[in-house]
Amino acid sequence: MLAGAFALFLWELRREGASLAEARTAVVNVIVMVEALYLLNCRSLTRSIFTLGVFSNLWAILGIGLIVAVQLLFTYAPIMNGLFHSAPISGQAWLRIVAVGAIAFAAVELEKWIRFRRRTISIRPA
Repeated sequence: MLAGAFALFLWELRREGASLAEARTAVVNVIVMVEALYLLNCRSLTRSIFTLGVFSNLWAILGIGLIVAVQLLFTYAPIMNGLFHSAPISGQAWLRIVAVGAIAFAAVELEKWIRFRRRTISIRPA
């Protein structure tokens, strides 16, 4: 999460020519995105979210929906921009935010798969 947030911050500033407020807003959104996806990941330490079912925990989905709504306010509501020194960001910035979140999500799923494979291999009789 830290590496993705820092890389996105630098990308927004240097490659996209974003303002400091826009770059910070992108970082806050990437942290929230990674944490929301991690919530789905850590419902089980051994099973994939795809075997559990993405929508099998309504409370988690409702919580993520609420977080998304608050993040949109943080990002686009002028009063929130003034309070938090945030700034509206582009749709392309959102694509980069989702990409960082997807990479973090995939990393956790890969770790669970590796742990499952190790456990399965060590249980098999020789």
